[in-house]
Amino acid sequence: MSEELWQKYYGQPNPIYGNTKQYGMLIDLNKCLGCHTCTISCKTSWTDGPGQDNMYWNSVNTKPFGAYPRQDENAPDGKDYTNPNLYQDVPKGVYPNLWQFYLPRPCNHCARPACLPACPTQAIYKNENGLVLIDEDLCQGYKNCIQACPYDKIYFNSVTKKSQKCILCFPLIEKGQEPQCVKSCVGKIRVFGDLMDPESPISKLIRDPSLGAKPYDPDKHFNAVTRYMTENERRQYRPDFGTIPSIWYILPKNVPMEELEKYFGHAMNGLIDEPHAPEARLKYTKA
Repeated sequence: MSEELWQKYYGQPNPIYGNTKQYGMLIDLNKCLGCHTCTISCKTSWTDGPGQDNMYWNSVNTKPFGAYPRQDENAPDGKDYTNPNLYQDVPKGVYPNLWQFYLPRPCNHCARPACLPACPTQAIYKNENGLVLIDEDLCQGYKNCIQACPYDKIYFNSVTKKSQKCILCFPLIEKGQEPQCVKSCVGKIRVFGDLMDPESPISKLIRDPSLGAKPYDPDKHFNAVTRYMTENERRQYRPDFGTIPSIWYILPKNVPMEELEKYFGHAMNGLIDEPHAPEARLKYTKA
């Protein structure tokens, strides 16, 4: 859709046009321990208030089993789904080729967020750093954004009657710091930065997987985190939704590609070299 048509239908500029920054993450799924430290640090920082008991802006799913607790997203009202999944989840595959992996899932802060045009009060916007935020003073609690988000990462506060979501710790970013989930990560699996800057470590690591795989070459790594990033394909979660997520993943090596394609789609053209260029379009080819 052109900029002119976007403004005609939605009454505000297309968020991908004119953005000079788009902060995002690259997450190495080969190194995730499933410890949920990121989830707890996010919870204690942002969602420990009234009406936020059910909110986990950063969650860690166990694939191929779904959410945590198991099938929590499909649980009927009032049913107790608070206990660990003891002996319920077993690796998939046939011995010795067994597999499972952990999938950290914050808001994707999409370049073309589905939630933004769905809001009738224009409470959702992208700030100067490309983050998708909700102005709670404008939110009237229609929940259109919750229905529109294909990733199920917007929550409704039953006390304030407002929609709320991951803000990628933008107050910390404005102070030159990283989000809490990045700082607290035990396995150091996350790289945070500006996807629009071709010279940023995250952009370089997305374009060239080998940069994080040579820990003793000072020209091939950036810091202690990227020093041990796995040399494997980089993709976005469910790119078929067409929202252009700003969260990228390094695919786990021990999982069959046909299984990974269920979550991360096929190899993409036009988004690796310029992950958030305005002219970028999702194109798929077989990996």
